[in-house]
Amino acid sequence: MALAVPDPGPPGDRTGTPGATQPAPARRRGLNRRALTRALAYIEAHLGEEVGLDDLAGAAAISRFHFARLFRASTGHSPMAFLLRLRIARAQDMLRAGNRRIAEIAAALGFFDQSHFARTFRRLTGQSPREYARDRRAHGDAEAA
Repeated sequence: MALAVPDPGPPGDRTGTPGATQPAPARRRGLNRRALTRALAYIEAHLGEEVGLDDLAGAAAISRFHFARLFRASTGHSPMAFLLRLRIARAQDMLRAGNRRIAEIAAALGFFDQSHFARTFRRLTGQSPREYARDRRAHGDAEAA
């Protein structure tokens, strides 16, 4: 999942003007693949638990300050925003399955309470969890017929 960085090409004057300074070589941005894989595995394994920046940085084996910056460069989201989006995506899967109550889903995914879960779900999806589940069941029933 690491971002590919274009090869800066051979060294030398890239401007074509004598005496011009060369641009700095392209620097690799984001976490290396191994650190990112470890951080994502930690998130997946602890999705329903309280996860902090120190926990994720420890899993990636780098300082928390570098981790936050590099994780954002790798994924486009802060670590906590990424975690929240992943929890909501998992909640959508669980709501589609239709075999658990909303309060159970909220608790299983580490939300403080059902209200916090519902507010977050609506902010990220545009629907309440109940609306989402109802729409998916109605849509699924229509496809099955």
